[in-house]
Amino acid sequence: MGPIVQQIAETAPGVFATLLAPCSCQALAPLLVPVPSFVWLVAYHPHGVVEWVDLPLPLAVDRPAELRRARLARYDLQFSLEDFLAELPKLRAPAGMLAVQMARPVPNALVMEHLVENPARHAILVQNGWLLSFDLPHDGAHAWVETPHRGHLERVLATPLFRTEILP
Repeated sequence: MGPIVQQIAETAPGVFATLLAPCSCQALAPLLVPVPSFVWLVAYHPHGVVEWVDLPLPLAVDRPAELRRARLARYDLQFSLEDFLAELPKLRAPAGMLAVQMARPVPNALVMEHLVENPARHAILVQNGWLLSFDLPHDGAHAWVETPHRGHLERVLATPLFRTEILP
């Protein structure tokens, strides 16, 4: 018997989570809270393997990007919800995706790496407008979804798409 999927549990006070059936990052679109907001891709890594690739990279903030050979390029990206939904069909997550939906832009001082082991992580995220998190280890894996909004998660999981357990 495999893991229990699409069942909501309160994993911390006021934090509701579920494990999705195996999916791709495309399963994220119907999960997002439909309000004006922002999507923060944390340490996004578009490559599936460790490989050297030629990328246009800025070597200083005040200089234009230059083509450089790099590997393990990872970066945080922030989109308006509208822009993210337009880009999502073109995105892949061969190395995983952590997407965090926020009610307002992510402050410069909010860094996910500083929150990972912090017991106050959820409270800090809520203070900064956290709406939903989607953590997918790689396309085709189970994604972990967390939100402080149980009602939203219940509504989404009740839709025909999520009742079938066959996700995009």
